[in-house]
Amino acid sequence: MRLIPIALALCCAAPLALAAPGGAIPFKQDSAGAPWSGAGLALLAVSLVAIAAVLVVRKRLGLTPDGAGPRMLRIVESQRLGPRALLSVIEYKGEHYLVSYSEQGVTCLVPPKAGEDA
Repeated sequence: MRLIPIALALCCAAPLALAAPGGAIPFKQDSAGAPWSGAGLALLAVSLVAIAAVLVVRKRLGLTPDGAGPRMLRIVESQRLGPRALLSVIEYKGEHYLVSYSEQGVTCLVPPKAGEDA
């Protein structure tokens, strides 16, 4: 029974004996230097060169991003016929088409005729 109070006293006194009074607690310190490391700068340089190469290739080949350039297809007007049916007039290369959309699919109802004005 006498061992328990002695063990408790040793356990509680040991951390107090190890800590120096008024001493600083040691922390890991990062090296003070530039915020950009060599690997970070190399990655940035490679990324900039790759972006510049893509822009040069796009310009030389005449590629445009989606949505840019001339449009050949345009929806002139649309009208809902029901909850799942739609009727639209679509212009394609200057000609008008009457198209229906429904659960059964897409159907061209009135294709343009040769020599007919819209």
